Amino acid sequence: MITFVCGGARSGKSQFAENMALKLTKQKSGNLYYLATARKSDEEMVERILIHQKDRGETWSTLEEPYDLEKVLMSCSTHDVILIDCLTIWLSNVMFDRHYGLEKLEDEVSNWIHLARKRQFSLVVVSNEVNEGTPFADQFVFTYIYFLQKLHQLLVTQADAAVQVQAGIPIYWKGEGV
Repeated sequence: MITFVCGGARSGKSQFAENMALKLTKQKSGNLYYLATARKSDEEMVERILIHQKDRGETWSTLEEPYDLEKVLMSCSTHDVILIDCLTIWLSNVMFDRHYGLEKLEDEVSNWIHLARKRQFSLVVVSNEVNEGTPFADQFVFTYIYFLQKLHQLLVTQADAAVQVQAGIPIYWKGEGV
């Protein structure tokens, strides 16, 4: 099962996605992985990461990878559940550090989907909705938002379920709850 979960900052999307992944793990009896894309860039980020790990507890195996998610997903097996948190941070990592263009980005995300289907593991991808509000004049920001929206469209097209979370309430665009 491939699930896409999106929402604004502090919307409850990550908590929703974590609960969904926990339910999927109970159904499938596989391993539960939290694939974190954030880099430990400064003391504040290190502290935030530690808080999130503590909140998740020992149920989760945390894998940290800011760039090559496919490498990590290649090690996943049937019945595993992998939560990627989050697409927006991964995009900024590879777009600005590795200079990925849209074609490379779409290929990477398509490979994640292909691996999940081929190896029969569940994939829950969390992303931020950043395209609501005033358009940005900055070309880098505009390009980032454009690429993110293209990846959202790709994921929603291929996902079994697509959910937007607002104020902690899930709104299913596609599919149904676990």
